[in-house]
Amino acid sequence: MKKLLPGMFILMFAAANAVFGQGVTTATLSGKVTDATGSELPGANVIAVHQPSGTQYGTSTRTDGKYVFPNARVGGPYTVTFSFVGYQESKRENVYLSLGQTFELNVQLSEAATELSELIVQSNRDDLFNGERTGAATNISVEQINVLPTVGRNITDFVRVTPQASVTTNQGISIAGANNRYNSIFIDGAVNNDVFGLSETGTNGGQANSISPISIDAIEEFQVVIAPYDVKLGGFAGGGINAVTRSGSNNVEGSVYTFMRNEGLAGKTPTDDPTVTREKLADFTAQTTGFRIGGPIMKNKLFFFLNGEIQRDKTPQPFQFSSYNGSATQADLDNLSNFLKTQYGYDPGGYIDNASETKSDKFLVRLDYNLSDIHKLTFRHSYTKGEAFKRTRSSNSTINFANNSEFFPSTTNSTALELKSSFSNNRSNNLILGFTNVLDDRGAIGQDFPRVTIRDGSNNIIFGTEPFSTTNQLKSKIFTVTDNYTIYGNKHTWTFGTHNEYSSFYNAFIGNNYGTYTFGDLATFLAEGNSIDYERSYSLVDAKTGDGTAAAAEFETLQLGVYAQDEIQVNDRLKVTAGLRLDIPMYLNKPQEDTYFNNTTIPLLEAAGYDLKGARVGEMPDPQIMFSPRLGFNYDLKGDRTTQLRGGVGLFTSRIPFVWPGASYNNNGILVGQIPGFPNPTVPFRPDPFNQYVGSDLGATIASPSGDINFFEKKFKFPQIFRASLGVDKKLPGNIVGSLEGIYTKTLNNVNYQQLNIFEPTVNLAGQDNRPRWDRGTRIDNTYNRIILGTNTNEGYSYNITAQLSKTFNSGFSANVGYTFGKSMVVNDNTSSQNSSQWRFIENVNGKNRLDLTYSDFDLGSRIIAGVNYRKEYGGHFATTISLFYNGQSGERFSYIYRGQLANDDPGSGSTEADLIYVPRSYATYAEALAAGEIRLLPITGSNAVTPEQQWLDLNEYIENDDYLSTRRGRYAERNGSRLPFTNTLDLRLLQDFYIQTGSRRHTLQISFDVFNFTNMLNKDWGRIYFQTNNNFRLIDYVSLGADNIPNFQFNKPTTNKNIDDSGLVSSRWQAQLGIRYSF
Repeated sequence: MKKLLPGMFILMFAAANAVFGQGVTTATLSGKVTDATGSELPGANVIAVHQPSGTQYGTSTRTDGKYVFPNARVGGPYTVTFSFVGYQESKRENVYLSLGQTFELNVQLSEAATELSELIVQSNRDDLFNGERTGAATNISVEQINVLPTVGRNITDFVRVTPQASVTTNQGISIAGANNRYNSIFIDGAVNNDVFGLSETGTNGGQANSISPISIDAIEEFQVVIAPYDVKLGGFAGGGINAVTRSGSNNVEGSVYTFMRNEGLAGKTPTDDPTVTREKLADFTAQTTGFRIGGPIMKNKLFFFLNGEIQRDKTPQPFQFSSYNGSATQADLDNLSNFLKTQYGYDPGGYIDNASETKSDKFLVRLDYNLSDIHKLTFRHSYTKGEAFKRTRSSNSTINFANNSEFFPSTTNSTALELKSSFSNNRSNNLILGFTNVLDDRGAIGQDFPRVTIRDGSNNIIFGTEPFSTTNQLKSKIFTVTDNYTIYGNKHTWTFGTHNEYSSFYNAFIGNNYGTYTFGDLATFLAEGNSIDYERSYSLVDAKTGDGTAAAAEFETLQLGVYAQDEIQVNDRLKVTAGLRLDIPMYLNKPQEDTYFNNTTIPLLEAAGYDLKGARVGEMPDPQIMFSPRLGFNYDLKGDRTTQLRGGVGLFTSRIPFVWPGASYNNNGILVGQIPGFPNPTVPFRPDPFNQYVGSDLGATIASPSGDINFFEKKFKFPQIFRASLGVDKKLPGNIVGSLEGIYTKTLNNVNYQQLNIFEPTVNLAGQDNRPRWDRGTRIDNTYNRIILGTNTNEGYSYNITAQLSKTFNSGFSANVGYTFGKSMVVNDNTSSQNSSQWRFIENVNGKNRLDLTYSDFDLGSRIIAGVNYRKEYGGHFATTISLFYNGQSGERFSYIYRGQLANDDPGSGSTEADLIYVPRSYATYAEALAAGEIRLLPITGSNAVTPEQQWLDLNEYIENDDYLSTRRGRYAERNGSRLPFTNTLDLRLLQDFYIQTGSRRHTLQISFDVFNFTNMLNKDWGRIYFQTNNNFRLIDYVSLGADNIPNFQFNKPTTNKNIDDSGLVSSRWQAQLGIRYSF
């Protein structure tokens, strides 16, 4: 297959008409030229000049009087000149073009008269009212980028102005209620997704504390598309995020800047608990320094732009021990730390303030070359190196010692080359080549040591080497080819194109390489007793522990596609867009074959009743042709561009994180072996990470094959959705613009999983909770641990309804407000990078192989956004800008689950907890509840003894006081049935400019002051932000199963007044950033 690649790419170039999603890099200017009577003027000359660079575009009108300038530079201002023999010349100035949008500029020429002077008209930007707009989209211009409040200076700070978007706790961007990994992200047309799919932000470098793949100072404009019916746009089931970088002009322009934060620019502990002392953050510094400069190399011909930036951040992660729900005291934890130091020579680090650190170096160079009036060439290369010390924060349910953390270096080189060509007044071509090279080399912090979890009631104490950082290295290379050829007719605009991605990956990953132990209590560990659970994975092909093992996976993928589209101008008021895409993803090599599994295990699985749907170890899914037809429209209801109706329907094929199917190359029974935590979990502790147990130590008779199996059904398809939208935009009285839009999405293909190495249950629990119970100790084939089959599901849907109002005043004041309600239902959210975790941790009632349709982790609920901007120049040398951004949003959804494996359906580690609780009916006494079969409680013994009767009173009260649980009595809690509290945050940006004018050049010294969560600065009780770890809360402890098949439980009443973590020990505080910038 590798030998075929050069020929395949040559074929793509030769065809130039032959898609997986691509990025948008340009804008379009079009319109119609008529005479005073409204008759078309064919052959009229139209010249558009980009004033900053002198870049000129020229054409003549077609027989219908229409003209078009495709592939135009984003931004402006442009001056557009219209002329025709015998008619007065007309100019339009101050024309600005937005990324991915068409600016429609119609002109009526008057007959020439010697007494008339040249006609010059100022044109204002209008991104909303144009015939190209069909589905939901948001453009964020450089002017908005400059004034929006930002402390992180990352993409999420600006994409959040999209009403249908939300930013997750880990800085992931969910759009229209979809998984954040289902977005496409392009910069200058080149892929900047984390294509392998490990980063929650979805961008390269995102694992290194959400480092932005590019400096915000290098961005000219963002565009977020959700339902574009232009077939050139795709590769997503959430949204597409496109960005173009700045370019040079005929003037040398630049800026030098620095931004700084420290403990003096942050609030005190956000708490309403009078017993808690409000404290400032520990000392820290966060500073970003950079520059940008652009100018001409050859006037009107060749331009350069450079940007460099250095980021050095230390972010405190404070933890107040008084919020911890466990029984261990600080003295107990200090004693544990001393024991580890003296007994094993291991320093676990602290647990109170495990500060996170980030280092980032960015550099970008861009060249724009006007080869001729026909051809324009752009070259861009960006380099981003990030290093993150990601120390794990303690919470109210978990004590994390600092060395249970990871060090993450990441290096990205991204290159884009674009050739834009306009051959005549009716033909154009756009060719983009992209190459991205990424190295992610995750490692552990501190001394090498096994990972240890000690149970503390319903809570945990954790120390030792982070289990997924010992063998973890990823190398990714992505090469893209995109070409669009467009023909402009009188009423038709035809586009033919191709977008293709070739990716290669090297992935070395072995989790729990140093051994992972679980102890039942602190006393047992200190007495050097046995663990209650042990799990370890290791290489089967060499004895190497860490990166460089021969157990790494290497594979290549290719995504090809073709599309064709016709934009039909039915009349002056109605435009219809119809197109079809064909996407073909394929894998270029096969995993190693496990012949034992294929010949022996598969018949056993099939005999147990499982349908493998053609899956085999050593085989990847067959290439599937993904058809994506689309139809969109834009209708000018009155013919005056004051009211437009727009919408469409279509199919959208998403990219998929290649870490999911790529696991078939790692977890094939040949490369990686595993000692599961069940059924022989009790082993003595071995403190040496390089002398851990192997299979033979615990009586395993087969060394290889072993471990987990990951494979996918033979006809597995990439995620695909049906999406429809309908929107109306109207210019209201008072120059207010209103929009109302609805989007509906139906899942056609999504990813789901089954674990096959377990027999179907034969018993159900007794009592009101009568869910099925498995026997996880009896595997179908003991050679393997989990056998994970990836399949497709067509269940799932979402909808979003958005209303927006905006107004710009002549006084420098602008305001906007929007409300969105969204609902998203899924079978499996697929938020992990490991297929086994996608299955293990999905909350359920009837078993992880029998999932129901439930609320998504990304369910939006209600979201209100509002922005206010005001700029005033005064005194000839001063300007002040005030910008406010409000975000009010429903809290994230979460589930109430049991601690422990009630369903008993995971044959691996006993740490898997995903069983939704049964909510008992209300009874006055425990005896009544027990007699009714609602719940059976066992006494809690020891120093904090609690009787079953008191546990019932505490539990009954807890349920009654919970808005969600009180509605579910006598039923099971739903997955993601409950929500965290609504959040209200207001961010502020103040800019003070001091400028002087020297000729045509303005020199400006700017002081900026950004406040994240200005709400909390106004009032210590405002601006509270919440999160719940893993989107679930362990409310009730499952202890054991009685001989009568009735489970035994315990209820430890939470010691805090909330059942959720307040991430706001940092996020809920106000945080400010001070900046100084010099621009010329």
